[in-house]
Amino acid sequence: MANRKLGTQADRQRVRSLIKKEKDGWRKERLIALKLGFDPARRLDDIAETVGRDRSTVQRWFKRFKEEGFDGVLERDYSEGRPSTCDEEVWTYLKDGLTAERWNTLVEAREELERHFERRFHYQNVWRWVKKCTGVLRVPRPVHEKRDPARAEAFKRHFLGILKNLPVSGKKPVKVWFADESRYGLLPNLRRLWTNKGQRPHKRWKSEYKWSYCYGAIDAVEGKTVFLQTPTVSLDWTEAFLLQIKKQYPDHEHIVVWDGAGFHPKDSFHEQVPAGIHVVLLPPYSPELNPIEKLWDLIQDHTSNKLWPNIERLDQVVALHLKDWWEDPGRVIRLFGNGWIRASVNAT
Repeated sequence: MANRKLGTQADRQRVRSLIKKEKDGWRKERLIALKLGFDPARRLDDIAETVGRDRSTVQRWFKRFKEEGFDGVLERDYSEGRPSTCDEEVWTYLKDGLTAERWNTLVEAREELERHFERRFHYQNVWRWVKKCTGVLRVPRPVHEKRDPARAEAFKRHFLGILKNLPVSGKKPVKVWFADESRYGLLPNLRRLWTNKGQRPHKRWKSEYKWSYCYGAIDAVEGKTVFLQTPTVSLDWTEAFLLQIKKQYPDHEHIVVWDGAGFHPKDSFHEQVPAGIHVVLLPPYSPELNPIEKLWDLIQDHTSNKLWPNIERLDQVVALHLKDWWEDPGRVIRLFGNGWIRASVNAT
């Protein structure tokens, strides 16, 4: 396409300016193609290879530029391309299947569609339809078989009432903490990671069963934190952690919301619950109700897929990451979001 005439000198200057302003994405991709296309010596096939698109797609961008200018190229038109053969009944069936989380693979989805509708479906069509249904591939979070969703929902609805019924003295301001413990150790914790397509990642591994624990509590109003790293968990260490909360914030009464682990006192009258601390139990098997679980998960993002020389070194690394949370209350507040927890706590 040596005779292609595309773009004036002003267009060349503008495309360079637009490329500098754009972040990586489809808009920048198209602008780069235009910049290359403004050079008549560039072959269309070379431009398509540079931006990673087929020849006809790049040619369509150039045609739209000639007809509509930069605005036309930088506007996405989803009506272009091959018309979908996905009728309304198939579309509804796919959306219902995604909502019900029925399929581990799209091969399973295609086979089920063929059985249900008694006709053939191409895998690429199913893949495209699922994407248009906003389908994504996610690793599920384990949920205990005994979890009662209705009980968890009831706890969220009644949380404000639970807080108001606690026997706080009213003589001091009150902090509401969501508390839990995290275990970490020398046995490597392998997680998904980013790598090159077609490349199988490998990580060093050794079977060494040494563990440390960290008690943690996060404040639902100001984003304050309390952490205590321990060699194990027990009622005695739990008492030490509650005393640590009182030590850091002696001018407050404290409400501690946690699960019913065996080393957690079940009520505020337990002999190892210090005065001025009130305990609230979460429903059984409902870790998703405790936002500190997200913090532990983010800490493990930094410690997984690594082989640590000893438990002392791992303790130091965990402590450094905990320090980042301790110094940034706004980051802690984002763990709660603007849902039922902060609404209930602020209302009291």
